[in-house]
Amino acid sequence: MSIKALTMAVAVVVWAAPAAAQHQRGTMEFGAFGSGASFDNDLSLKTAYGGGGRIGMFLHPRWSTEFEGAVMRATRPNGLADVNVGLLSGRLVFSTPGAFSLLLGAGAGVSTETNFLHSYGVDALVGFKIGMGDNAAFRVDGLWDWLANADWKSYQSIRVGISLFRQPTVRTVEVVTQAPAMEMQMQRPAAGPMRQDSVSAAETRRLRARDAALRALRDSLRNVPGGGVSATDAANMESHIHFDYDKSVLTDSATTVLDEKMRVFRAYPDMNIIIVGHTDMAGTDGYNMALGTRRAQAAKAYLVARGIASNRIEIASAGESQPVTSASGRAAQALNRRAAFRILIAPDGRR
Repeated sequence: MSIKALTMAVAVVVWAAPAAAQHQRGTMEFGAFGSGASFDNDLSLKTAYGGGGRIGMFLHPRWSTEFEGAVMRATRPNGLADVNVGLLSGRLVFSTPGAFSLLLGAGAGVSTETNFLHSYGVDALVGFKIGMGDNAAFRVDGLWDWLANADWKSYQSIRVGISLFRQPTVRTVEVVTQAPAMEMQMQRPAAGPMRQDSVSAAETRRLRARDAALRALRDSLRNVPGGGVSATDAANMESHIHFDYDKSVLTDSATTVLDEKMRVFRAYPDMNIIIVGHTDMAGTDGYNMALGTRRAQAAKAYLVARGIASNRIEIASAGESQPVTSASGRAAQALNRRAAFRILIAPDGRR
């Protein structure tokens, strides 16, 4: 395959790959890879092939630590018998954001082979990851190792494999608001026979809950020092972001809405944000609660990656329990696949 064709193929893969969710602090990476290596002639080894695995944890959306173990079968010069080489290393890795992520890392490790030749040294890594959904990526790494106890002789290796990501367990917060007794009395429907086209009891409860939430948002906005949030900013906070069917990856329109909200979040540093993930009514209750959580996590990760402090944001999931519409059909249910935003502002910064 020519270099031009290979470049075009990589470009197509990167374009087609969904944007991987930002890795928040505590995200775990589990990987498996095949590897090949070429050794300095003075090390009495030639080439080696094998495989291994890695485990890592993100300390920040851009920084992670990882540990690798690998075993390879190495050939030797001058007709000497092949030997097994074992490698164990750890390093710190920097990742760029996006579906196509560049990797830069540095660390140290130890190695041994069949004849009990033990060595240790430092290594450097350059590689990339291509996202394959929210929780998986194709990964390629090139490594350079320098052996401290062998006069800094070196060997190079390449690793190709798959990484899976597990997001951390997130504490969810349930916010309950209750309208004043007089307002609840005014909202109660008048006694009398229900007509055929009357609003159902479930719909009435849903509308009351929505109105109570909007009142809580309005009252919270009034607590902002200096006279409250402007009407434009208040309307901005009430807007939702929407997701594709059964997805938790942010769309272009969703990131546009989040960019507008970030302007408000930065303007009011005492503002704390609650993001609630919602789904349509397809699927089980348990699946939809988990999907709602992933959608809220995606929105939070986007905001944190762009400078909003993580401790200002809490997430929750309502699953399918708070639909905007009960119309049937995937297209009609699109309004339910959303993440809603609420804010809390207390005097003197208290929550």
